[in-house]
Formats: sequence, structure tokens, C-alpha cells
Amino acid sequence: MRRLVPLAILLLAAMGCRQAVRTSHDVIYLLSGEEKIGALERITADSLWFATEEGTIACAKSEVRGLDLPQPRQGEGWKTLKDIDDPLLKELFTNLTLPQTDARYVNLYVEHNFILHEDGRFEKRMRVIRYVSAESGKGTAANNTWSYLADRSYARLDFARSYSPDGAVSHITESAINRASSYPAPAEYSNLTEIRIAVPESRVGSVLDFQFSTIQNVADSIHPISEEIVLADRQPTMTEIIRVEQPQGGPVEVYASTGQKPERETRKGREILTWTIQNQPPMRFELMIPPSADYLPHFIVAEKKDWHCIAAALRAHLDKAIQPGERLTALVDSLTQNLTASEEKARALYEFVAVSIHSVGPPLDSYSYVPTPAETVLVRGFANNLDRASLLYALMKQAGLEADLVLIRDRASGQVVPTFPTLGQLNKALVLFEDRIYLDPSSNVAFGTLSDQDAMGLSLSSGKLKKTPLHTPNEEATVTRTEAQLGTDGSLNLRMDVEFNGQNSAWWKRYLKPLSPAELRQEAEELASYIHPNARLQDFSFNGIEPLDEEVSYTLKVSIPGYATRAGDYLILYLPGVEHSAYQVGATDRAYPVDRVTRSADILNLDLELPPGAELIYYPQDVSISNPYDFYAAAFVQPRRGVLQFSENMQVLKPWIPPQDYPKYKELVQGMARLSQEPIVLKLR
Repeated sequence: MRRLVPLAILLLAAMGCRQAVRTSHDVIYLLSGEEKIGALERITADSLWFATEEGTIACAKSEVRGLDLPQPRQGEGWKTLKDIDDPLLKELFTNLTLPQTDARYVNLYVEHNFILHEDGRFEKRMRVIRYVSAESGKGTAANNTWSYLADRSYARLDFARSYSPDGAVSHITESAINRASSYPAPAEYSNLTEIRIAVPESRVGSVLDFQFSTIQNVADSIHPISEEIVLADRQPTMTEIIRVEQPQGGPVEVYASTGQKPERETRKGREILTWTIQNQPPMRFELMIPPSADYLPHFIVAEKKDWHCIAAALRAHLDKAIQPGERLTALVDSLTQNLTASEEKARALYEFVAVSIHSVGPPLDSYSYVPTPAETVLVRGFANNLDRASLLYALMKQAGLEADLVLIRDRASGQVVPTFPTLGQLNKALVLFEDRIYLDPSSNVAFGTLSDQDAMGLSLSSGKLKKTPLHTPNEEATVTRTEAQLGTDGSLNLRMDVEFNGQNSAWWKRYLKPLSPAELRQEAEELASYIHPNARLQDFSFNGIEPLDEEVSYTLKVSIPGYATRAGDYLILYLPGVEHSAYQVGATDRAYPVDRVTRSADILNLDLELPPGAELIYYPQDVSISNPYDFYAAAFVQPRRGVLQFSENMQVLKPWIPPQDYPKYKELVQGMARLSQEPIVLKLR
């Protein structure tokens, strides 16, 4: 039975993309069970007209169950390999030597084409020819997504087909194609759209071949030509091409992180630049890797500008958006009434935006660099990152505070290339208060807490690049205080107080805030089980969840029967709540850097009360390990008989560790793991 696309989606596609009479093999499915083959001619609000061999029929939409609208695509007449007239495919199949590999699939050929036409239209195409080499790769190889901004461009699937091992060619049908907004609600931020496809007949031994295209009609200082390609795939790629074509002397330039020079060609007054990358290995799975743009081949295709000019164009739109109206003026007066210090006012305005303006929608580079007017955002009560930051900026300016709007490249996207000024590199807005405190208004983030640390951005007031601060380890510290009493029978009663700071506090606030009382108890039970599988939760509390300006902390009280092992007159146990693993450094080497994102500290102070009269026979030696990237120290103290104190301090000094220094990091992690695996031995009276 045919799979049907829902009627509403097909009608929208037909109205938006098919104004002319279509092909003669459309199918209309009526609620009566009839199927009509012909051509869709016209659609109105309540009816559609369908041309058949018997003549044109008019149907009410209420009578239609579904439509199948096959779209004419390149090569759709091919039935077998003998029919192929594409020179690239003919050469590929003539000289094809299928690789012997354990990969799920192999990208035989990937091509990225960027074409600037004489009339100013910018076209982007990507073609992938892929060999399915394993059963587990069928779905991953066939299911693909292409994103575009629907308000600035039109996107299409040029073709998607498979070539079976027996030489048959299968073409995609409309039912295997879906267009959907990535952020369908609210409608104000719904322009980021995806085309999702499933290439037909994907099976082991098949070759899949598909191509997406986007045509951008609007290109100006706020809607620039800017595309990024990172050569990243979990499976190997034999040949990958980046090609840029434009009129000679055109504005498009290319940044290549590899420094590779392109092949240059001039044809009929057009300049063509081509980069060819051969035999690219698959991405290796490693823990704690940085954004792929920072360590894999990375290309930027864009109109290279000047940072000052970019800032000036953005500032003109920002100035319009922050014009105060009665609502904004009255709000600032009410929020800052009786406040005198500038930071007090800034905190009050920040808290209003963070709590009252609901966070929705895509990042600014996936929506628009033009902020929504502040008065409109106040009325809506919701906003994306740019509009929240712009509103906070507007409130601060109205209050007479010193503020700047800074557009950064968020930490997850990688580092800005400062020598290649393009607006498209920037994708997040922050407010800089008094040139000292970066603010990202969010319902879970306290004033001054910053997730995107050591990130470069563009100041709109100065037109200069600035970097967000990298916090000290103590500013991002997790501090644990534990009091434990060990019984003669090996049982352990324990109270653990844990306090989070900085990003960790914001993460826990975001996680805990929506939980019900029953779910909070379940979370406490899970935290207790991390201490020991047999831990019994006696009491718990979570603090600082709701107040924006408080750090999150929690307290657990647990009892653990049989925590220590009894062997005659001896008790053997391990440090409670101290468990380090060397799993993450099991590999002998690293292909990619280690990235911990930010500095941090984990600080633990443990007081262990021993059973009355127990003699401490053995405990681990103190440990101190340091390198340029990390510091670790662990020490034991007996302040008085019957008590053992343990302190531990782990600090990330530099988040980024290059692969060649991985052995230093590995040595430190293994040293921590050895300590947590050494026992404490007591002799009872």
C-alpha cells in the first residue's frame, strides 16, 4: 500500500511551490475510495481542480483523503544503470572499487557547490554519493536532513535515488519527503525549515545518490552570504569537493582552516575555485572533544567584510528596536524605583527579563540579526536569544546604565576566525554591563553567570572584537562537605552537603526546577545510590532551586548497612563518596584535543568518625599531581584519635589539552583512580 503524505502538507507544498499545471501522473485519493490519476491544476481555499483523461474535475477539500504529487527530478527516467547519462556517475561506476571496510557506509563522493549568479542570487548545492556497506548503516545512510531559512531562500531536493547491486535504479517519491519548521511555534520564529528525506531501497550493497539545493534571493549586510562546512562524518569519505563559482572580481571569499590552496579556473568571465580533499578518515569517537570546527577541516564561504562595518549596520537596526514607548519607560521606572547603585538597577532589570520573558526559538543566525522592537517583546512575553538580550539592553539604556550588545560565537560552535570578518560566524547575543559583566538573561541563570566563557564576539558600540572572561576554578567550583560515622558492624551513617557554583548551579537549577516533590525524592534516591548501591535515604533537601540569585545545593542523609567489610577483628572500607574512574583515559593516545569547556574545581572535605577504640592500620598515601592543565591534591589527617579527615582538590587550570599532552592528563586521572581504589583498614578492640 502506498504511504500517503497528509493532505494539509501536500496542499501547502502545492500552493507554495507549484503554480503551473503539474505532470500527468499525480494521484488524488478520495474519501469514497476512488483514485484519480491526472494533473493537479489549481487549489483554492476550499476546493481543488484535477485534470484527468475524462476531463477536469472539481473536488471539495473535505472529500479528499490524500494526494500523491510526484515531482519531476533529474534523471527520473533512469530505470537501470545503462540509462545513466550523468558523466560523474558513469565515471564512478566504471572505475568503482568498493572499499573493504567495517564502516556502516562510505561516502564515495561529496560535493559542495556555491554559485553567485550575475543577478545576485546565491545558490548552494550539496551532492552525496554513498555506498551502504553494513546492515547497521542502512537507515543512517538513507535518512538525511537539509536546513534553510524559508523567509530568505527556497530549497529543493534535486533528486534522491539508489542503485541496487543488480543494476536497478529506484527514485524517491513524495511520501518519503517532508518539509517542517524546526521551531514551528511560536510562528514568529518559525522560519528555520528542514527538508527530511529517506532515500529508497537502502540496503547493503546499494549506492545512494542525492542532492539538495538552496537559492537565496536576499543578500545584504543583515542577510549576508555566509556558509560553513566542517568535513566531519562518523564514516569515511573518499572524495570531498568544495567549489565556489562567481563573476570575476565577485565579493565571495573562502577561509580554509587547512591552508590548502584551491585550483583556479576562469570560464566565460566567471571564476571557479575548487578544493579537493581525498581519503578523509571517519571521525574517531573520543570523550570530551571540542567543537568539530576547531580541529577538523573547516571552510567558510562568505562575503568578507570589516568588523566595524558589520557592527555599524547592526547598530542601526538595534537603535530602531530599542526606541522606548510608554510601556517600557513605565516598566524601567517601576523596577528601579528607590534603587541608587547601578548594579542594583542592572540586577533588577536582568531579573525581570530572565523571569518574565519566556525563552523560545532558534539562535539568531538561524532566525534574523534584526532584533524585534523592545515594546513588541514586552507585549508578547516571549523571545529568542537576540530579542531577550536586546530588550535587556533597551531597559538598561532607558535606566541610564552603561551597556553594550555583544554578538559572540557560542562555545559549542567553535572559535571565531578573527581574520575573516563575517556576520555569519556570530550566533548569540550577550549584554555587557559596564564593560565588566556579561549577561545572558535566562530563567535559570543568575546575574553574571556565563556559559560561553572565553568566547570571542563583536561589540556593536565599538566595532571591535572582545572576549568573554574565563572564570577561575573557584568561581565554577563544586564543594562537598561530608560527615560520616562508621559503626563496629561496618554500617555507615553519612551526611553530605554539596554546593554548586557558576554553570553547574545553572544546570542543576534548570534540571530541578520542573520536578515534583515525588520526583525530587527520586532524584535524591539516585544521588544516594551513587554513594553506595545499598544506601538508604534517611532525609534530603534541595536548596536554591527557585531564587535566581542563589546557588543550588543539596543535603543527603543516608545509612549504609554493611558498608565496611568485617574480617575477624578488622574492618576494610573505601573512602565514602570518593570514586574516580580511569575509563575516560583508557586509550593509549588521542586523535583530538581534550576540551573541558571551562575552568572548574571539585573540592571535598570528609570527616570520618571511626568506631570507638578502633585502631587505624592503613590508609592511602597523600597524592599531589600537577601539570600545566590540571592540579590534583589529596591529603589525610588524624586531628585526634578516632577521626580521619580527608581533603581533595581537583582543579582544571586550562580547559584545552592538545593531543600530544594527553599522557600528562592520563597520568593525573589514573593517579586519582588509584587513590579511590585503595582501602582503609581498621583493627577493632
